[in-house]
This record gives sequence, C-alpha cells and structure tokens, in this order.
Amino acid sequence: MSDLLNRVGENVSVISEPIEDGVDELMSPLDLSETMGLIEKTARWVLPETFHMVPVWYPAHARGRYCFKNNWSEEKFNINRKDGSKVHKQEGNLYANKDLTHALGLRSKERKNWSCCHIWGVDDPTFQRANDVVQDPRFYSYVANMVLLPTPLKVFTDTVPAVKVMFRLCAADLYNWRCEHDEVSDKVAAMEEWTD
Repeated sequence: MSDLLNRVGENVSVISEPIEDGVDELMSPLDLSETMGLIEKTARWVLPETFHMVPVWYPAHARGRYCFKNNWSEEKFNINRKDGSKVHKQEGNLYANKDLTHALGLRSKERKNWSCCHIWGVDDPTFQRANDVVQDPRFYSYVANMVLLPTPLKVFTDTVPAVKVMFRLCAADLYNWRCEHDEVSDKVAAMEEWTD
C-alpha cells in the first residue's frame, strides 16, 4: 500500500498558483485531428431515411418546459425530502434522449455510457445563457440536431468550438439541414461561407 501511495505522490502536483482552463488543459496534450478522428469513429448518426420519415419525434417537449403526468392534466413536481417544498419538474434531456435512441433503432439499456448531444445550441462556454435553440420544440427533438457519442467525449461537443463546427457541417451534409433559429443565424451564415 505504501508503494502505491508513493507512486501516486510522484504524479500529484501541488497547486500553488491559478490553474489553466480545464478544457485547455485537456486539449494541450491532445492533437486536435486525433481527437476529431476519435469522435468521427465513434459518433452514431441517425440514417437520413429515418430523419426524412420522422424529423421531430416529441413536438410537445423542449428543454426547460414543465413536465406533466401521462394524462397531461397534472404537472409533475420535485419534492424536497428535507422540507417538503415542491418545485415544478422541468424537461432536461429525457425526450431528446428517447428520440435519438429510438431513431437509431436502440433501446435505452443498449446504450450504456452513451450521451445524446445537441449539435446546434447557444454557444456559451460559461453555460450562463439560456439555450434558446433546445428550448424551442422545433429543434429539441429534431433528429438532425442530435448525435450519440460515448459519454466521455461529450465534453468536446459542449466546449470545443472546432468540434461544434464539425458536427454542424456533418449535419448539413448528411441531412441537408441548417438550424433556422434566429439565435444562431450568424453561425449558420459563417458556416455557409466555410470552404475548407
């Protein structure tokens, strides 16, 4: 045991000054093309034929909307176990996950450690702005706006601009689709001018 602790101690760095951004730290030893290659090899896309048959699977849902019980007349609540207070339960990513899972011909239990990633959304590295794109039912469960990735790679879709652009270009090529939400019109215009 002491040998293990000594080896761990050799690899531990003591923090005496501010540290770099975590994503920058992660990307510094990685070659971007290798990272992109890993994502390219593991990403799972819905077949274009499936997309064209059913592009939106859950039009009544969007991130942040209140959740209802099956009869749609009673709202769902989260109840605080300590004080019994109730707050409206809001949609996180449940129906987008269901959509992507079913569109890929899978069941939830068949996709352990895979994450549903939205392709178009509000780019905010601080995660402080509301994501108007996925709060819009037109784009929340829209098949062309999602890709399935191994969960550890999800960080790249959320924070690395080059990865976001790659996925947006892939969706444009695969489904002939560009997001039509006003919030991202400048990004769509920039993508249209990309020639590399």
